[in-house]
Amino acid sequence: MAVVIVADKNILWQEWAINDFTEGLIDRVEDDLLPFNATSDCQNFIARKVGSLQKRRGQARWNSSALPGPVHGIYAYYTSTNGYLIAAAGDAVSYWDSNDSVFRSLKTGLDLYAPTCFETCVNYMVAFNGVNAPWKWDGNTISSLANAPSDGQFAVLFKEKLFTVPKSTPSTVCWSDSFQPESWPAVNYWDVRKGDGDVITCLKVHYDELIIFKRRSISVLRGTNLDDFRLDIPDNSTGCVGPFAAVSVGPYLYFISDDGLCVWNGARTVNLSREKIPNLWARVNKEYIHKAAIGYWNGLVWAAVPLDSVQYNNAVLIYYPPEGGATGGKFWLWTGINASCFLRYGDKFLSGDATGGYVNRQDYGTDDFGDAINAYWVGKAFDIVQAERKCRFGWAVIQDSGDASAGDVNIQFSIDYGNYVDLVAGEYDNLVRRYNFFDTYTGRYLKPKIVHNALGGCEVRGIKVFFMPFTRGL
Repeated sequence: MAVVIVADKNILWQEWAINDFTEGLIDRVEDDLLPFNATSDCQNFIARKVGSLQKRRGQARWNSSALPGPVHGIYAYYTSTNGYLIAAAGDAVSYWDSNDSVFRSLKTGLDLYAPTCFETCVNYMVAFNGVNAPWKWDGNTISSLANAPSDGQFAVLFKEKLFTVPKSTPSTVCWSDSFQPESWPAVNYWDVRKGDGDVITCLKVHYDELIIFKRRSISVLRGTNLDDFRLDIPDNSTGCVGPFAAVSVGPYLYFISDDGLCVWNGARTVNLSREKIPNLWARVNKEYIHKAAIGYWNGLVWAAVPLDSVQYNNAVLIYYPPEGGATGGKFWLWTGINASCFLRYGDKFLSGDATGGYVNRQDYGTDDFGDAINAYWVGKAFDIVQAERKCRFGWAVIQDSGDASAGDVNIQFSIDYGNYVDLVAGEYDNLVRRYNFFDTYTGRYLKPKIVHNALGGCEVRGIKVFFMPFTRGL
């Protein structure tokens, strides 16, 4: 923030300016304690460097013809000769035929809603959903996965063994023999805090360990086989909410718990959202949080959750970690993204659609399936000079990047914590637009709101407000 003196027709105007938006969303403090470069409310904006507030990029349909229902699993399966994009939607699993740009059905008659987990073994891909018997596909032939637990609900390859959790014994992990996904000796199992009133919700391989999440605990399986396996329980209070709600990023494992977005560093758990966005997290629909999904793309952690009374993931909490670390990052809220699961597919980032039979490409283009992305950023209310003195507000200026017309960006203001009001649009070019206050606009506090609801991208470099303090007290 800067204040300077501007001469205009023998009147001394002062200038307030802000061009740093990088602190992100913070809702745990009152407005007067908010950092100058933070926002108390935002949607579909992000700032990753000083002098640049950007609207998020858009979404596009991967498939133009809808699959038979909402997507509940996507996977990339690579053979020695081909790569396949796999999608579980409705009662079917399909693969993408790049020659004709359509999904081809692989297997039908499956459960309509059960999350489907895939894994690649030596000679084939396997699929588990906890309801239908697990099966395999080698790129040509589909067949049953012999001897595997019929109600296995996860599929993770660890130490060359295929691990799963039977739905009928949800506190027990079972595994196959090494390199033999169809050999499941009865002795290959481990009970994980059986009888604690909780169930296993997610399995993730993280470095040389198998992380076993329950809803309220984290267990770590170390070793190579049954002779030397060791199970430790480093956290008995925090866990993961569902099978798609954890992702590894280098030495860190990010996951969604009932209490917030968390990170596991191999030794302890840190709740990242508690100190920054507790009020936003309170809006998450805990009844359906088991559907939450998480992904990592372009240096950002994407946490898809159901907000308010919605029963599917309708928003994404974006977490921007600091360079070289996991804690101390910034939060942003992106809406209009209904993601049931995420997948990095080559140089593209995909999500399953939680409401329809589509795979969607994320971070692509400047619109959501042809519609404009509605975005706004709300700044701190500033007492321009001294709280006990009123000011006359003259005009405001938005500085744009030049990549998109500044005429599409609007700025609104709340004066003395009143309703947001539009200003009178003035002259503009592709870099700067002026907005004029009405002559009667006076007050002590000024709260800015940047809005962009038009098609196309948007990057704001800064805003300036020109004002004149009253010469007489109140």
